[in-house]
Parts: sequence; structure tokens; C-alpha cells
Amino acid sequence: MASSSAAAAAAFVVLPFPSPSSSDDSDDADTLPPPPVAEPEAASPHHPPPPQLHQLERDCNLAMKGLARAGDVDQVVHLFSDLMLSATSAGVPPSVLCYNTLLNALAEDGRAVEARRVFDGMLAAGVAPNASSFNILVKLYAWRTAEFHLAYDEIHAMRRHGLVPDVGTFSTLVTGLCRAGKLDEAWGVLDWMLQEGCRPMVHTYTPIVQGYCCQGRIEEATNLIGFMEEAGCPPNAVTYNVLIRALCDDARFDEVKQVLAEIESKGHKPSTVTYNIYMDALSKKGMAKEALKQFEVLQGKGLHPTAFTLSIILNCLCCNSRFSQAIPILERSAELNWCAAVVAYNTVMSRLCDMGRWPAVLELLANMIKKCIVPNTRTFNIFIHSLCIAEKLSVAKKLVYNQGFPANVVTYNTLIHSFYLSGEACEAESLFAYMTEIANIAPDEVTYTIMVDGLCRQGKFDKATNCFKESLKDKLSKDLLTTLLNRLARSDRNGNILVTFQEIERQGFVCGYNMIFEDTVRSICQVGFRQHIKMFNLQFLLDGMLGPGKEVYREARAHKGQGK
Repeated sequence: MASSSAAAAAAFVVLPFPSPSSSDDSDDADTLPPPPVAEPEAASPHHPPPPQLHQLERDCNLAMKGLARAGDVDQVVHLFSDLMLSATSAGVPPSVLCYNTLLNALAEDGRAVEARRVFDGMLAAGVAPNASSFNILVKLYAWRTAEFHLAYDEIHAMRRHGLVPDVGTFSTLVTGLCRAGKLDEAWGVLDWMLQEGCRPMVHTYTPIVQGYCCQGRIEEATNLIGFMEEAGCPPNAVTYNVLIRALCDDARFDEVKQVLAEIESKGHKPSTVTYNIYMDALSKKGMAKEALKQFEVLQGKGLHPTAFTLSIILNCLCCNSRFSQAIPILERSAELNWCAAVVAYNTVMSRLCDMGRWPAVLELLANMIKKCIVPNTRTFNIFIHSLCIAEKLSVAKKLVYNQGFPANVVTYNTLIHSFYLSGEACEAESLFAYMTEIANIAPDEVTYTIMVDGLCRQGKFDKATNCFKESLKDKLSKDLLTTLLNRLARSDRNGNILVTFQEIERQGFVCGYNMIFEDTVRSICQVGFRQHIKMFNLQFLLDGMLGPGKEVYREARAHKGQGK
């Protein structure tokens, strides 16, 4: 076992820095793609910019778009400021395309006030907005801030600038309304479009289909798809995928088969994403064999599996403990021309971890690195968990302390919990201090629950109570409160119960007053019924918790008073 431990430590010496993503996202987006927005060429200003400035604008625009895609909006703002200085010195403002790039970055980040300021600045600089400028503002108000009255204002403002709202404008508004559940209003926008002579397209109708599905109105979604066919606007793959996902969520798999047959009868071909949705739902419902059959259908149609497809199949095999089939698929993925990404490896490693097979987890991690597949935070968390299961806590702790990868709160929760389970409470408390003070990682509800439970098990009730107080800076967690109350009640720590109750009330969590009182009484009664001699504690607590003039059910009594 010592050699295995050394191997585990050595493996991390050459680990590449992981990708920032710590989640195993599918390749199937839950939200609809935005409607296409054509970016027209910038109108020629009265005084064309010098050739050098024109090239600088192009380069800056490309850089700003790249930074926006990376989510670094502050850098987009700084780069535009530098461009503005150069343009001002040349006597001309930046082009509308550059303004639109900045506007879109701010809109995507939900920074409505700044976006409005940029748009007003563009007008003040004499730069005429184009349709895309207004479409960006419509998207901001309809998607990000849900201020639909402002979205309508922008559509009306287009005409004042000599512009006509296009199908992208209206479709953006429709999508926002559907996301907010305002389906009737979305239909009203469709009527408005027709009055304006703007014909709805598939990306106008599809958000309404999705809106119906989100509300469980699948029959209406199906009827709308039929209406689209009759209106000469046939649904596309995204529309059908929305419907299939809704049917899968409702476990209506027979109807999924009917929809797939309908798609093919119309000369269309379901995509890999379509089958991913179907197979993933089957797998989650415990129908792994049927999911594997659909994988064969996918291959038979000549469709190429994605990383998410492979993850689904591997999960099905692992759930059936068919590791002898799952691991070779990973090893031969390149040979089979399948996209085995980090998600696929995480799937198998996670199942092996659950089975306690930590050497196999390490072997897969090594193979993954050899193939230049960069691990992410989830990969390392799986490995840390494997080491904890194997009781190699010192190795796991060294890996985290060496900062060889960006540990997150899940990493520390795993380690702290494992140290408490192994009876090493001092190590657990030391890790908690390191996490909050050195690593600067904020604890979450799980962290506080582990700490409170662990401290109570050691009899450190004052520390546990203080830890709970600290958790209140974020929110009041019923699960954490229940854990603390149960521990305090079993140990006759009535003083700590009163302190806990008073702190909750002091911090203004009035909405949970009844729940807190009832949980406290329930915890005391559960102990009291087993040991009736302790039931006198209840009277003490009631007096302390209620106090003079306090009423537990004051809200209910107030309502009764209004009824009279």
C-alpha cells in the first residue's frame, strides 16, 4: 500500500493545470440559441477614418469579441476606452460595429446601466445606431433584466431613427417573454409582427413551444408544431428537441418514438443531440439497456457520437457494473473516432470511486493525462474522494496544500468530512481554518453542516453554536439548524439552544420564526419521550424562547383578527 501511496503522490508532479470548468456539462443546451442577428456594415461617416485607425478598429473589435466570449467584460471596457482615445485624437468616433461589440458584452453581463450609458454616448458622438444596436438593447431588457416595457420602448425608438424592426428583433422579445412565462403576451407580439408585415420564422415559434413544455402543456406544444407545418414554417431540429426533452422529462417514451418516426417520415434526420436527450433520459430512469439500444440506432444512422454521447453510454455500462466494457471504450476512443473528453473520464472515474476502486481511478487519471486530455476540478475532486475512501488522507491533504490544482469548496468538504469520520477532529478544524483564511474559499451550507455535526460529536457545543452563527451571514439553513438542534437537545445543552434561537431572531430571520420554534420543541420532545425525566427542560426553553409578550403564531392570529 505504501508504493500505491507514493505512486499517487508522484502522479501529480506532472499534472497539467486543469481547465476552469468543474462541471460535466452536456452538449445539449437547456436554453434556445439566440435568433440570428445580422450585423450590417457600418455606415460611412462624414469623414472616413484614416487607414491606420480603420485597421486599429478592426483589430480592437476582434480582440473585444474574444474577451467578451471569455467573460472578461472589464477588459472589453478598457480596450474600448483606449480605442476611444485613439479615435478622438484622429477627430472621428469609433464605428458602430465597435460600439455594438461593447454594448453586447455589457448586455450579456446584465450591466444595464452601463449599456444604456454607452448607447447614449454613441448618440452623443454622432454615431448612428443600426438595427443590431437596438436588437442588443431589446435582448438586454427582454432576457437579462425582464424590463419588458423598456424592450418595447426600444422597438418603437427604432422607427424614430429610420430603422425597421426585423424578425430578429421580434423573436428576441418573444424569447424573453416565454422565458418569463408570459406566453399570451408572446402571442400578442406575433400578431404585432403580422400587422407590421414581418413574417414569423422558426426561431420565433420555437420559444413558445419551449414555454408550453416548461409549463407542462405538452399537448399545446405539439399542436403548435402542427400549426407551424400548416403555416409554411416547418419546425427544425431545435424545435423537435425541445418537444422530445419535455416528453423525456415526463417519461413518455412511447411518444418520443412516435415523434422520431414522424421526423423521419418528413424526410428529416434526427441529430446526435436528439438521441443524446433520449438516451440520457432513459439512463436516468434506470433504463440502461434501452439507452444502449438507442446508441446502436444512432450508430446505424451514421451519426457521430459526441463527448456527451460517450458519457451517457459509459454511465449506462458503469451502472450495470460493466467496467470491463466501459474502460476499453475509453482506451480505444481515438481508434474508434469517438470524442472521449474529460466528461467521459469523469463518468467512469466517479463510478469506480463509488465502488472503492481507487487504484483504477489513478490508472485512468494517468491514461487521461497521457492522451493530453486536461483534467478539470471535478476530475481532481473524484481523485481526492478516492484517496479519502482508501484512507490516504495525508496524501490527499498534501495535494490540496501544495495547490497543484484549484481546489474548490467541494474538495475541502470531502477532506474535512473524511477527517471527522476518521476521528482526526484537529485536522478537520485545521483544514477549515486553512480553507477560509489561506485559500480564501467561502464555506457553503454543506461545510457548516459538517463542522457543526463534527464539533458537537466532540462535545464542543459552544464552538458548534458559534459556527452556526457564522453561517447566518449567508442565509438560514433549515437542515443545518435541525442538525444543531438535534445534537444540542440530546446533550441537554439548553443554554446553547436559547443562544441559537436568540441569534436567529437578532439577525432578523422573522419569516422562519414558527419553523424554528417547532423544530426546537420537536427536538426536545424526541429526547423527552425516551427519557421522561428530562421533559422539565421543555418548560425552561419555552419560557426562554417566548419571553414576555412573544407569540409564536402571531401571523395566524393577525389574519384571524382581519377576518373578524
